[in-house]
Amino acid sequence: MTTTKKSTQSDMQEQFPCPVCGNMVEEWEICDVCNWENTGKTNIDGGPNKMTLAEAQKAYKLKNK
Repeated sequence: MTTTKKSTQSDMQEQFPCPVCGNMVEEWEICDVCNWENTGKTNIDGGPNKMTLAEAQKAYKLKNK
């Protein structure tokens, strides 16, 4: 899944599309839609998430068919 890095300004907090579901989320915050914890602009695997980014994207797609 390829997402563009468009950002918006909301209360002076920069937001980016969640790399799993596309919902707009602040950097280093948990997405309200899919519960992926943003790990910065690069969203590396590991850290606080129990799945890799690829696994989370696949699980989200399967859940929302």
